Amino acid sequence: MNKTKYSIVIPVYNEEESVLPLEKSARETMESLGKPYEIIFINDGSTDGTLANLKSLRSDNPNLNIVTLEKNSGQTASLRVGFQIAKGDVVVSMDGDLQNDAKDIPHLLKKIDEGYDVVCGWRKDRHDSLWKKAASKIANLVQGTVFKSNLHDISCTLRAYRRESLRDLDLSWSGAHRFIPYLLIRQNRKISEVVVTHHARKYGKSKYSPTKIFRTSRDFVKLLIERKI
Repeated sequence: MNKTKYSIVIPVYNEEESVLPLEKSARETMESLGKPYEIIFINDGSTDGTLANLKSLRSDNPNLNIVTLEKNSGQTASLRVGFQIAKGDVVVSMDGDLQNDAKDIPHLLKKIDEGYDVVCGWRKDRHDSLWKKAASKIANLVQGTVFKSNLHDISCTLRAYRRESLRDLDLSWSGAHRFIPYLLIRQNRKISEVVVTHHARKYGKSKYSPTKIFRTSRDFVKLLIERKI
């Protein structure tokens, strides 16, 4: 059996309308690369038809892996599980709401091939609400200043990682997914970024809110005090 080259990790929560077109796009993109791959959907305790729709895809895609968390545990927990079971030499994470575009994955992988450990997506042209874009811009500015980083978009889930870069990544604490780039900077990983496409949400409801943005700010201050990042 050929060794898995790429693992795509996609956390989903109540995305019943998005998972079918997302799987199709991800599968077609990975097939075009001609390398062994797997697509891992982490069903984060969905209460709609997400799981049923994912199961309907199994017969058509032997490279599909579905992991279901019994209760909604959040993106950090979902990514932690996905990273732990991923078999690929390179692991790609992306959102499950179709706002990330699987067609951008080869651009991230090209940078990995150039020698980078981690490649982050930069949603230069974001299709989000004004308050969400403003909050993200402020967060990028503040955190970039603190960590002396030139990354433009720390909250973009679309990223590619060399497998070994994830080995010592601590995702044991709630909210850690928000700071993954900086956790890796502290490990002296070689990090780059590429501009990626960002689509407006077509289906379902956004999982983000002003409360979550406040929580991110609170966690950032707390983590600085506790020296976790």
